[in-house]
Amino acid sequence: MSDDYKDEYLLRLEKSDLYKVLKEKCDKKDSEIVTLVNSGISYAFQRTKTIVKHMGEFTLHDGDHLFRVLNLMGKLIPKESIQNLSIPELAILILSSFFHDIGMAPEEKEILAWKKVFDYEPEVEDNEKNDFEKFHRFIVARPESKELITELIIKGKHSEAEIQKAYLITEYIRITHAERAKDIIAKDWSNRIVFRDVDLTIEFAQICYSHNENALTLLDLDQNYLCGENIYSCLPLLGVILRLADILDFDAKRTPPTLFSHLNVRHPISIKEWNKHRAVQAWEINSDKIQFNAKCKHPAIEASIHEFCDLIDHELSICNNILSTLYDSNQITDRNISIRIPFQVNREKIQTQKDIHNKPLYIYRNTQFNLSKKQVIGLLMGTKLYGNPEVALRELLQNSIDACLLRKAQEDKWGNLYVPEISVKYYKEEGDIILEVDDNGTGMDQYIIDSYYSKIGSSFYKSADFYDLKSKSNADFTPTSRFGIGILSCFMVADTLTVDTKRVYAPHKSSDAINITVEGQESIFWIKDGLREIPGTTTKLVLRKEKNPWDEMSENDFIESIDNVIPNPPFQINIHTISEKKVKNQNSFLEQTSTSLKDRTWNSHDNIRIFEIELNKKELGIIGSASIAILESQGIPKKKIELNSRDIEIEGEMYTLEKKITISENSISETSKTITINDEGEIDESHSNSELAKSRSKLSLHGIEVPTTLFPNSWNTKNNQVRISWPFPLILFIDICDQRDLDLNSPRTEIIMSEKWVDFEEAIAFTICQNIADQVSSEYWTSLQEIFESETENKVFLAGLRRVKK
Repeated sequence: MSDDYKDEYLLRLEKSDLYKVLKEKCDKKDSEIVTLVNSGISYAFQRTKTIVKHMGEFTLHDGDHLFRVLNLMGKLIPKESIQNLSIPELAILILSSFFHDIGMAPEEKEILAWKKVFDYEPEVEDNEKNDFEKFHRFIVARPESKELITELIIKGKHSEAEIQKAYLITEYIRITHAERAKDIIAKDWSNRIVFRDVDLTIEFAQICYSHNENALTLLDLDQNYLCGENIYSCLPLLGVILRLADILDFDAKRTPPTLFSHLNVRHPISIKEWNKHRAVQAWEINSDKIQFNAKCKHPAIEASIHEFCDLIDHELSICNNILSTLYDSNQITDRNISIRIPFQVNREKIQTQKDIHNKPLYIYRNTQFNLSKKQVIGLLMGTKLYGNPEVALRELLQNSIDACLLRKAQEDKWGNLYVPEISVKYYKEEGDIILEVDDNGTGMDQYIIDSYYSKIGSSFYKSADFYDLKSKSNADFTPTSRFGIGILSCFMVADTLTVDTKRVYAPHKSSDAINITVEGQESIFWIKDGLREIPGTTTKLVLRKEKNPWDEMSENDFIESIDNVIPNPPFQINIHTISEKKVKNQNSFLEQTSTSLKDRTWNSHDNIRIFEIELNKKELGIIGSASIAILESQGIPKKKIELNSRDIEIEGEMYTLEKKITISENSISETSKTITINDEGEIDESHSNSELAKSRSKLSLHGIEVPTTLFPNSWNTKNNQVRISWPFPLILFIDICDQRDLDLNSPRTEIIMSEKWVDFEEAIAFTICQNIADQVSSEYWTSLQEIFESETENKVFLAGLRRVKK
């Protein structure tokens, strides 16, 4: 190890209580651990120097931050407990303080691959594809930022466009840095984090990764990891110490004024972060107190500090619960390790800065604009966000389906037998009409209810909690519930709903059952102990006696309405009314075809050939069927057929009488030109037009109906609404399934134009055209292909067409 290393930071390392105890414990037998720690710190310290290169506006995550994290670890752990930590625990804590943010220093080749995403036609090398594709998905998920960059470039504002690109790269580095840290450890330190004969590299990487994840995931780590004879590591404890030490490094040293000025920080979020840290002048941290001393020059900075303290309070609460769990299991108490942390930050010294006359610069009140819940909900409902009140049933069903699919993935991961099941009931109870949806899915606990169910616009299926569960269980489905506003739709048909629910946590482990009653969208939730014995959720709507969309329906009509809402359920759904029962399952959809959508315009015609096509392409995420109409004469496809044409002369003037059939966008039309003689003896020419095959569609997304047509009239199409415009009429009866997805509007009634739609339209165009080509001769297909290409300018359709091989 070089003298430069010793001069630069070894002296600082020697001051750490954790490092001192580690050296004391490592006799000659374990001296290689000290060498390992020194080598790791040298590596991480040097690498983190490059963070400022691509994250210049972000608060410092440099070597000074790493040493402060190490120092804070020593403050959080009482000295007597430090002595009782094992050598592996001490080594992992010290190394994790230096490695946890190493993912914020990506390799230059990664940066270069990301930047190619912004190129018009990037040439990506094979070794760049993985990095390129990951960042590309990140950018596609932020269409507003992508559009802004494009707009700036069009306007010639290239420097501003580069700033926006840099912001996106910074954000991507930040949100992916924990995963990248694992990759760096795997690449450069695999099989090197070793204590005696035990390789701890994976466990070390897990600890570094955990600091950016939900704290409760720490309980998934081994609480008593055997590292040698009678030598253990409590991995959740190490994760708690790291995440608290990291979040508590919260003062002006992370945002020095000179660097702030030099970097010319401009992004609003960056400015907020820098100012928040710069206001903190000192702090006191020990097992009894966490207190920040801050003098604030602006109320926004003070509010930001309080907001950050709220976050710390939340972490302290969760970490205290984790520590209690560890104490209850005797994993650390048996080794006389006792760690106490406060439950919240002491905020007494977070104050408004005063002027020279000792007067505060402003009066701090946490007052800001807030939404009026009643008026906003009334506005949403009043402007028909949902439109049809039957959507309440659809929202409940899709919530239940997602919950069952998620639990199916969890139970499969655990090796348990599980059969998803949903029941829909429509019945009377004590004079009330009840709509009930019951499932045996994942269920909810108080955390889910507080964080998502009760928060309009906060969807669990767009949250880190969901993606964490999805990752753990290897779940392979696209949730249909995604906007977080569906529960509002229930109050279109009901004033009261009750929920009985119980959440599954692990094999044979679940939350306590809870019962919730909500009497209107402004009601306080009435929460009681539930009686449910198995995980899942039952939602009961007490329907209004008026404005009940099912009130006038017969029981058969009600069952049919459910058939329409969920044409292709992924598993069995039981439908019960007062006297009727029906079971829907995966086979129900296959029993229907596009022929069921045909109207009289699809009656048999001598010059129209109908192709019936099965679209059971699950590998493409498409199942269903299609009916295609092609204009032909004597077995040859045609653009136009003149059925009759005759010139006649009346009183010296020529008139043409004709009848023809023409193929055009989404239709085949018959046009007639005739003449009539009115009462005054005058001759009138008239034209008539009728459709011989009218395009229609019925589409569902992951089993749930999307109540819209794919063939809206061009003058009635909304901005960004999708529309099929192909050079022939067709009927589509399809379900989008598996990993394929489409973007929908908030009420889930329309498909929104996006890359997902473009990909889908091209895929189905190719599939249909290939199927037609397989049924006809080469000569027929060549003629038909020429007609298609001449009769449409739809680039997406043409892209699919040109993939066909005959």
